[in-house]
Amino acid sequence: MSESAEETKGAGRAVITYSRGWQSLVATRSLGRRGVEVVTGDEYAMTAASFSRYSIAEFRYPNSTEDPEGFLDALERAVVKHKPEDESLPYVLMPIHKETYLIARHRERFEPRIRVPLPQIEDIEMVHNKGSLAAYALERGLPIPTTWIPKSLDEFEALAADVTLPAFVKLRESAAGVGIQKVKTREELASTFKEFIDHFKLKEGDCPIVQEAVPGDDYCVTTLFDHGKLVACMTYHNLRAFPAEKGAGVMRETVSAPKMEAIASDVLGPLGWHGVAELDFRWDGTPDGQPCLIEVNPRFWGGLIQAVESGWDYPWLLFRLGADGRLDPVEQGRMDVRTEIPVVAFLATLQDMAANDRGMEALTNAWRQAKDEFREGSKRAGIRKLFKGTKELLDLKARFREARSLLEDHKDNVYDILSRHDPLPALGLLYPVAVFLRHGKVNMELLTGEGGPGSNDE
Repeated sequence: MSESAEETKGAGRAVITYSRGWQSLVATRSLGRRGVEVVTGDEYAMTAASFSRYSIAEFRYPNSTEDPEGFLDALERAVVKHKPEDESLPYVLMPIHKETYLIARHRERFEPRIRVPLPQIEDIEMVHNKGSLAAYALERGLPIPTTWIPKSLDEFEALAADVTLPAFVKLRESAAGVGIQKVKTREELASTFKEFIDHFKLKEGDCPIVQEAVPGDDYCVTTLFDHGKLVACMTYHNLRAFPAEKGAGVMRETVSAPKMEAIASDVLGPLGWHGVAELDFRWDGTPDGQPCLIEVNPRFWGGLIQAVESGWDYPWLLFRLGADGRLDPVEQGRMDVRTEIPVVAFLATLQDMAANDRGMEALTNAWRQAKDEFREGSKRAGIRKLFKGTKELLDLKARFREARSLLEDHKDNVYDILSRHDPLPALGLLYPVAVFLRHGKVNMELLTGEGGPGSNDE
């Protein structure tokens, strides 16, 4: 929704979780501009969405994975505390991140007091788990890459020789590039599979899946269903990802993709899906090419701003679905929008520029020196050394044209965070910088909160 849109008042109230997420800020602004009062919650203070002018109150809760009962108790207290005095106003709970699954499982604790427009937990588990999704897609004849679903290490070792390389080793439940590794040799396949079991402390039956790498680019089909009926659908193309080949999209453009959107309807419609979801595809871009379903994200997604800025205002649509219990189909929006995550998108551009060997040494050395300065010396000196190495990379004559072309990609993009009408959430940019200062690298588990089972962000 454009920032120039006229704000309204008195549309109701929403409770949003995971307020540190950039998609949570998008949702908060979307609802606020429509006149919805937004209450933001997170396990951390000073989050991006809580700084927004549209957040009327904030609350804290424990980590939903480490302390699920504490999370549910804190959320229930917040729902009771912030219930509108005027009971005729719509009051909707809109979880953003993986706490969505816990809330869906215990929706009876909230639904007497607040609307909860979420799918059933059984349907969420069916499509979120990459193993069960692959089995479901194969049963329905839906296009997916060749997939191996071993239940144990012994079963993996028995089938490893049949795996087509290159391939991806994937945790059954993860997102944003966490727990996904591309392998090109039998040795890499075996070592990565075992490393995932050890690092994420996986039990038998929860082993990673292995999926053939298919050619093409990443496409994201975003959807909203009303009890199995597809009422809103748009697709965007990830122009950049971070980390490359396995990470979350950080620069995007809206595209027309009727073939993928039909597959999305075939995946979720038969389940009676109710609420939002995003489906990842790989497609080579040719008219005759077959898009392959990669995974389903059964909640709000990182590129939410792409949909909102293109005219598919999913936060508002989901709010209305929760408030009214039904929703009319949404008409097509714009196809000329590009969006990106500031800082991370620029890192992705640097990553692309350093993909070739020329200039990589300068950037690598600068990164190491900056890391040492950040940990042991002056933060200012560290920044100077980092940007000196970046400058050396950009100034190489052989790379100038490529650098200029890549950096031009950022021109006129819409940013997830930056807004002249709502400037304070830009402080949310400090989070990835703080991650870098503390760890000496950009850790996507820390940035996204998508650590797998048993992972430790520290």
